[in-house]
Amino acid sequence: MAEPKCPDFNRFGNTTGEVTLENVDERKNKMAVMIRRIFPAPQFRRSQYIGLQMNGIMDGSINVSAPAVYNVRCGEKPVNGVSAITYAENGDIILYAPRGRVRIMARDIDLIAEGNGADTGFVNIHSNSTIDMNTGEVRMVASDAIGIAAERNINLNSDARTKISCGSFKVIESPDVSPITSLLGSGSNSPLQTLEGLKKLLQSIL
Repeated sequence: MAEPKCPDFNRFGNTTGEVTLENVDERKNKMAVMIRRIFPAPQFRRSQYIGLQMNGIMDGSINVSAPAVYNVRCGEKPVNGVSAITYAENGDIILYAPRGRVRIMARDIDLIAEGNGADTGFVNIHSNSTIDMNTGEVRMVASDAIGIAAERNINLNSDARTKISCGSFKVIESPDVSPITSLLGSGSNSPLQTLEGLKKLLQSIL
């Protein structure tokens, strides 16, 4: 891609920092205004800058580079109890820390999904290792159903009483998958349920 032209380029600054008007960065992004530190510290690969982009797919964006810490402090005098707002009119908001953690710390934390209840309105938590929860009490309420499934084991442990209140209660034992010892199913399973269990077992193996 050809480097954008800057016929109205202008610069204000000294040997420490500068403000440029109509400039091009190292990625050939044309900036309407850029505030930049001239010479970054030796331990940094990137310089510090704030740029208002005016070309390409990111036209209309604000680009910020902070090789150390990006620190925003606010809230000395909140307005209606609000100190900070990040509002995305359309699209997603991404917090990405590929070599660290994302921590959310507050007096109270609310996760609220306000979709239409059909194809939006989901709260998804995905982990390829373990999800740990440690609290004084866990409450779950669903207007329709709650499902808990595991490929191997589910353990319910209590040092005191375990109470189950329901309209009907059914325990289905796992099928005996041997065709010799269980031609017609095992436990409380019907032959059809036994076949379904065998099908799931084969699918998990294959």
